[in-house]
Amino acid sequence: MLLAAEGLALIAVAVVLAGPVPAALARAAWPARSPRAALVLWQAVGLGGGLAILGAGVTLAVSGLHRSWLGGVAALPGRLLPGHALARGAHGAIRHLAGPGPLGWAGVALTLAAGAWLFAVLVVSTTRLLLARREHRRRLDLLAGELRLGELIPVPSVAVGGEPPDDGREPDEPGADGGLSPGLRVRLLDHPLVAAYCLPGVRPRIVLSQGVLDVLSAAQLAAVVSHERAHARGQHDLVILPFRAWRQTFPFLPAARSALAAVELLVEMLADDTASRRCGPAPLLAALHRLADAAPGDVQVATRAARLAAPPARLPWLATAAAYLAALALVGLPPAILLAS
Repeated sequence: MLLAAEGLALIAVAVVLAGPVPAALARAAWPARSPRAALVLWQAVGLGGGLAILGAGVTLAVSGLHRSWLGGVAALPGRLLPGHALARGAHGAIRHLAGPGPLGWAGVALTLAAGAWLFAVLVVSTTRLLLARREHRRRLDLLAGELRLGELIPVPSVAVGGEPPDDGREPDEPGADGGLSPGLRVRLLDHPLVAAYCLPGVRPRIVLSQGVLDVLSAAQLAAVVSHERAHARGQHDLVILPFRAWRQTFPFLPAARSALAAVELLVEMLADDTASRRCGPAPLLAALHRLADAAPGDVQVATRAARLAAPPARLPWLATAAAYLAALALVGLPPAILLAS
């Protein structure tokens, strides 16, 4: 009976983490003050929800087999196999043990269905993304030329077109002051479209178009490159990937859509913060205004520009610590409920 109550409690936790919590977090204003802490909390919401729904299925499946969750899990395989749920009685008589029962079978079905669906969507979405990136990379290698950043704009300690200093660093490593290296390799597309982006991968590529070179100054371009490089070094594509899978898994949930949008914006803010520290906020803000003019109606760019123009106060360390502790609690709650029995 206790295990059945725990299973229902885990279902309630999964429902809360799939609906009200993402909706409230997406509406909150504080994540803009600490994007990194907010991203950790978002990941905990997704992971905690997945653990809760899978844990609920297993718990309901073993609820009629044993008093404890671990004992029920150990007994479950034998009860599911016909002819194996046998036990020897006090006088040596062989008796059949009860199976999972209706509630238990419902738990087995929930576990198998949820686990298979989540795994299948993650594999399919990841495979599609990797194939699309491989094709994008192939076309990019055919159409775009590779240049060093110092050949496009003046970078400290090197003139345009000059060689990077021989200081023992790899060409694409940051300079001694943490800024950009003139040897950083970028791909240049000879196209008037205003575009600057990072193509993730084992060897990520920072892509610039001729159009973006035409509208941005050297300082603005350096800020944009620093922003894209922050995406590459932080592997932000891996941060977004689970939320894209969540969106594809539950397209009917508004929370899944708002979660993906919120995480994508937070990743951009995190890269903005890195670029601002290295190049200053003014060049990045000016670049965003130029990009907004080229792509009017982009709400994300407008939000980022407003944040750079009036930077919010950093979240107090106590509130930041609370966000990390909340993330730890969300991930630890489902296992804690299971082990309580």
